[in-house]
Amino acid sequence: MGLGDDLLFLGKAEEIYKQTGKKITPLYGKGWSPLFENVEFLTKRGGLTVNARDTNKKSDVHVDYYEEKKETTNKGKRIKWRKFTPTPFRVRLTEKEIHSAKSILNNENLEKFCIVNPDYKSSFFAHNKNWGFEKYQQLTNELSKVIKVVRILPGGDYTEPSLENAMNIKCENIRVSIAIMSMSSFGVSYDGLLQHVFAGFEIPCVVIQGGLVDQSVISYKTNIHHTYEHPLTPCGSMYDCSHCEEANKAITVEHILHSCMRLINENDRISS
Repeated sequence: MGLGDDLLFLGKAEEIYKQTGKKITPLYGKGWSPLFENVEFLTKRGGLTVNARDTNKKSDVHVDYYEEKKETTNKGKRIKWRKFTPTPFRVRLTEKEIHSAKSILNNENLEKFCIVNPDYKSSFFAHNKNWGFEKYQQLTNELSKVIKVVRILPGGDYTEPSLENAMNIKCENIRVSIAIMSMSSFGVSYDGLLQHVFAGFEIPCVVIQGGLVDQSVISYKTNIHHTYEHPLTPCGSMYDCSHCEEANKAITVEHILHSCMRLINENDRISS
């Protein structure tokens, strides 16, 4: 999961810091993440060591995250999940990053908006997180009638076209992108980074989990989950999976739009 894993680590690390009063040194991750910057309880060396990823290697404090093990089947590898309760972590943004995000939004006269994220990472779970770009477009068409929609273009090898009826923001700085996310009313995304960011800022997120994972694997109180109820869910397949394809077909635009409208109506009641 990349940056999403970093936020899972940070949530648990903050818990451990509060319990022990000792600064935390991350182990076994992918180096010093940009999300580690400005975190007051982290240190690169000399702290209480905590594993930043699932591993059997030794650390002062060991955290069991969501991956119990990988299994090899005749179709390819799949993850066997363990039940895991994440702890939300609020990214420590700087004033400069917040100012940069506000400047981007002010240039487009954006105050109240939601985020729709049609982009998914295919390097881990093949195309099993592909709900369908055309469905995100249909959703955006409907949402844009009642609220402005933002899509933050990711870095890396993503080739989906721009979302029509939305502001497509390309931002090379992930922390500024997160600052933009932190100012939104709610978001829609497949299971991934966005829901972890939103949880830290207590922003609702409509999360499509399909057949790949379910609420026992990743769940925050700010989420509205859309999972495919099936004996194979959560399958954890790392190859193109017919069950996941069925799951994504079963979750309709109407299902997601209904959850979004519920959030919009709830927010309107709170604001009035």
